[in-house]
Amino acid sequence: MIIRSMLPRFFAPDMDTGLATVTLPVDEARHLTRVLRLSAGDVVEVFDGRGSVCRAVIEAAVRDTALLRLMEALPPVAPPPVRLVLVQAVLKGSSMDDCVRDATMLGVEAVEPLLTAHTDVKPSFACRPETIERWRRVALASVKQSRRASLPVIHQPRTFGDWLATPAAETRLLFVEPSAACRPHALKSLLERGAPARAAVIIGPEGGWSPGEIEAALAAGCVAVSLGPLTLRAESMAIAALSALGVIWQT
Repeated sequence: MIIRSMLPRFFAPDMDTGLATVTLPVDEARHLTRVLRLSAGDVVEVFDGRGSVCRAVIEAAVRDTALLRLMEALPPVAPPPVRLVLVQAVLKGSSMDDCVRDATMLGVEAVEPLLTAHTDVKPSFACRPETIERWRRVALASVKQSRRASLPVIHQPRTFGDWLATPAAETRLLFVEPSAACRPHALKSLLERGAPARAAVIIGPEGGWSPGEIEAALAAGCVAVSLGPLTLRAESMAIAALSALGVIWQT
């Protein structure tokens, strides 16, 4: 008997649960045939990235083509009780990939990359289609590994000022370093408030926020919060903040 959690997972954005079969995209078909070396008769799991998950059997698999027959709908993993958006200053090298991977694993519904005063990545590089596509591939791989049913939206990078000027979540939490020029709230103080329906988790770059950015964020209604007196590495902040909020706001 095949245990569901051990079934290989494949992404089929065009899957229609009302139809009998689905054809995988070329990249997914290549992974099925060339990497995992699966063939007709093998049972797999397929999802559309929008919440639908099915158990399926491979009907045909040759090189770049894989046809699956849908067998039954499966219950998706429940999303977090609070819809979280990671608003992350773009980080150098693979650190941004790690943030996207970890945020996806922790259930965020979207990642909004920011260009800030201390961002140490050229805007021309951060905004390249190839860069954004790489982040989306990282998110897809993390969705498969974590077995969540929905694919997070990876937005085009924009400046912090532009993001602040756009209507966003009802709760916007600006995570600041211990030396920041403001008095942040302790994260545990959120326990005194009711859980919001949606929250933006705003994380700065390696060099931290500028005083002007903090002032603008507070003026726009963001709440400055802290994880404590220790200074964490920028690439560690997202997973620490999202994990802490998951505990605070879990049902």
